[in-house]
Amino acid sequence: MRAVRGFTLLEIMVALMIFATAAVALSKSLTESASSTGALEQRQFADLVAQNHLVGILREGYENRTSGRETLAGFDYQWKREVSDTPHPAISRVDITVRMAGSGDILASRTAYLRK
Repeated sequence: MRAVRGFTLLEIMVALMIFATAAVALSKSLTESASSTGALEQRQFADLVAQNHLVGILREGYENRTSGRETLAGFDYQWKREVSDTPHPAISRVDITVRMAGSGDILASRTAYLRK
């Protein structure tokens, strides 16, 4: 009679342990990827807010407000504009910084050099 060989209980337990470890690592990787995608989306729209304000300055000139709030794609942003002098007397430096409303972290910033 021929002996029937199969997997032992120990071999099956080791294989399940390896599979479970790989599944947990993959799950964690996917969770971190989804989280970083959300943060990247916030930064991308913050950069659009900053760019829009610089384009507005180029088209219409400086307005009276130096800061404000804006909503874009469901995100609430707070922007701030600073104008400073440069070594050249006819050119000003304009800095726009954008943060999430109520947050201290700067998500985007843009700088332009414009004629006075």
